[in-house]
Amino acid sequence: MNFDIKDLPYAQFEKLGLSKKEVLDMKPEDLASMLSGNRTGLMTLNVELGGGQRFEADVKLSLFRNPDNSLSLQVHPVRAHVRNDIGATEKEIEQLQRGKLLLRDHTARNGETEKHFFQLDPETNEIVRARVRDFLVPNAIKDVVLSADQKEQLRQGKVVGLESKDTNQIIRARVDLTQPRGFTARAETPQQGISRSEGDVKPPGPKR
Repeated sequence: MNFDIKDLPYAQFEKLGLSKKEVLDMKPEDLASMLSGNRTGLMTLNVELGGGQRFEADVKLSLFRNPDNSLSLQVHPVRAHVRNDIGATEKEIEQLQRGKLLLRDHTARNGETEKHFFQLDPETNEIVRARVRDFLVPNAIKDVVLSADQKEQLRQGKVVGLESKDTNQIIRARVDLTQPRGFTARAETPQQGISRSEGDVKPPGPKR
């Protein structure tokens, strides 16, 4: 889901100490992430509490759409500990802490149960989630056009190996909710054993 920059809730940003100009002057990748329904990178906010007191915090920001079609700002602070707000088992929490991606059923607030991706954001200690049906799989990564089978493997949370004919590299793509674009694509050169992370693929739907 994409949001329009003209619909940004600037009044809510101002409460966090960010003027409209500062919002529009954000790093391009952070602004693009918010407008695509994802989180920004970490940023430090200096919020005025009143009485001359100020509060400084490192957070990530994201947007969500309200029932009336307006947008609201969501703040994702850095937490000291992982908050298990998805009913994960102890084993699943351990998997998340090791950087694993979980794919399982989850019941939303509206009572609907459907498949979700879950991953731990190591910078904030927040469990990031995304509905699988909102997931937008790219038609191509770099110079490689994805087959229907490869797209389905990505939707299942699997690592997909792609052979680049132009660069003679193997590109290993997978869902990564901790990345602003929602994907990690790692290019590997077999002869040299060199790998390089890339992030220029289409993002998934909004993460909650």
